[in-house]
Amino acid sequence: MEATAIQHDVIDTPKPRAKADVITFGTVPRALLHVVWPDVVKLLTPSIATSGGKHNPEDIKKSIVSGVLVLWIVRSDDLKLIAAVTTRVIQYPQRKALALDWVGGTRMSEWLPIAQPIIENFAKDNKCDHLEGYGRKAWGRWGAKYNWKPEYIAYRMELNE
Repeated sequence: MEATAIQHDVIDTPKPRAKADVITFGTVPRALLHVVWPDVVKLLTPSIATSGGKHNPEDIKKSIVSGVLVLWIVRSDDLKLIAAVTTRVIQYPQRKALALDWVGGTRMSEWLPIAQPIIENFAKDNKCDHLEGYGRKAWGRWGAKYNWKPEYIAYRMELNE
């Protein structure tokens, strides 16, 4: 059973970059999804493609509109989107988690140090016990810097081949 997350307003946390570039990270109110979606879908499509046909961009959009997923964006000071992340609250029988389901974009080394504490606080605000994320093996390099640990490996077998 999934719980509804507390919706936060867009949070701007600046971080200086060379030549006064500032990066901000925050949620997108559902009412404004239509404004950013054309750019967000370009960023998330490669991540969604790794689902092996289980999800498509329209599925993700519907989950954001319905409140199942929360959309976060990373912007530069010229308001260009650099990355997008979706989260959802999962209520397990014994624990509650904030899952990072879809992540796409560039310049992760610049925005992840900003995003990690904000996401942690969001999870705590939603009474979550832990964060969890899904991704390719390379995610381990980034996650290790923030105390993320691999939990399991998922296997898949197609039945219609």
